[in-house]
Amino acid sequence: MVTACLLGAAQAVQVTAEYSYGGDVSQNEACRRAEERAKTMAIISVLGEVVSSEDQMLCSSITGKKDTCEFNFMSWSFIDGDIRGVREIKSLNAERRGLNEWACVLTLDVDVVVPTRKPDPNFQVKSETYFLVPDAHRATRVRDKMPRSRFHVGDEFVFEVNSTEPAHMALFGWAPSDDNKVHRLDGPGNELSCVQDGPTPINEGKTAASYCIGLKWSDAYKDNNGTYEEWLLLVATKTPNNWMLIYDLNQFKSALREIPLDQRRVVRRPYRLMK
Repeated sequence: MVTACLLGAAQAVQVTAEYSYGGDVSQNEACRRAEERAKTMAIISVLGEVVSSEDQMLCSSITGKKDTCEFNFMSWSFIDGDIRGVREIKSLNAERRGLNEWACVLTLDVDVVVPTRKPDPNFQVKSETYFLVPDAHRATRVRDKMPRSRFHVGDEFVFEVNSTEPAHMALFGWAPSDDNKVHRLDGPGNELSCVQDGPTPINEGKTAASYCIGLKWSDAYKDNNGTYEEWLLLVATKTPNNWMLIYDLNQFKSALREIPLDQRRVVRRPYRLMK
């Protein structure tokens, strides 16, 4: 449930959200996720729907992993909307939902900052991921015909990006189940370009890019779970930006919010990595 009223440069939104627990999720963790869900709902109510079709398809295709997939989306969602304050109105930590299932239910007042600028509709960026397969006629590999979102360790795939305007592109990787850090993938010394045309001059943008990426299993993946969600984050900007090689997730999102909405596009591309 969402209700809203305007407060200057922020919009106050009252949200009720819940998260179930009783299995692998503790009560404290369920309440933390309920709060994240409430804040995400508040941002969506102010800015509009922000769940991409890729997010929805990935979550719906993962048996038993939908909650984790949704929580990773909630963790990422504080990018186009910022939050000025959160006040708890009501909390019910143990609402029964089944024989061995309860829910943490929270009602919060959330102040969502309303952006002063809107995205440029003429600046659009799209992407696809394709598996690299052997070419029967040449001693090389080519991209498969169909896009994919699930890969195995050792696979290589092509991440293709197209922009309607010349853009300065930076590619990052985020593995929520690893260290929750955002790593620059195409930084100095990491040549991921599939096209050997040399680097793009610093003051020139480009309308297309192809990145060849090989997949490895993180040392942090030590449990019996044979599949994990990882993300590619492509940032396209109208002007050059100086990026660090590694960010804390919240630090990365703060850096993105410093770039006006009409000057950037961010492509989120989640995929499943399997053993």
